[in-house]
Amino acid sequence: MEKNQLLKLIYEEIDFVEGEIKEDKIIWKDIFGGENSVSKFNIVFRNNQYAWYEMNEVGNDKLKIKINPNFILEWKVPVNSMGVSYRGCRFIDFCHNFLILVYADKHRDQLVFINTETFTLDKIRLDLERFRVELKSDELVIKDFLSGSHRYLIRIGDGNFTKQVITS
Repeated sequence: MEKNQLLKLIYEEIDFVEGEIKEDKIIWKDIFGGENSVSKFNIVFRNNQYAWYEMNEVGNDKLKIKINPNFILEWKVPVNSMGVSYRGCRFIDFCHNFLILVYADKHRDQLVFINTETFTLDKIRLDLERFRVELKSDELVIKDFLSGSHRYLIRIGDGNFTKQVITS
């Protein structure tokens, strides 16, 4: 499904009073007057499930997963924001029965795996403050943001994943 079609579906799911859908994102005000947005770069679709990251201007970010027509899973992303947004979602994608999310926190990027069948959430600890990820088939390659050097490899299967440290 195309990202613009997904934006329209997500627009219908959001509970807001004042909002608009633009070419590449949805923008709305919450009940406290804070601006929220969903970028087309922060949405993914797989097998009739879709997920999106809602960024809030004061750091009250949320991740939502439409599991089936009657159920949306919502996770309040634990951002240490001090009332300021820190760039929100940096990566989101499905792989096997996991939703993989990288989001920006105050001092470091965070990597999370959410099992879309059991709804368990695993926060993956890395010794990097900022990093880039690349999903290649069943492998998530994690690189240092500044140097670009490969630091970790996570192999993903149905219901499990393993983290491997890459030594130079």
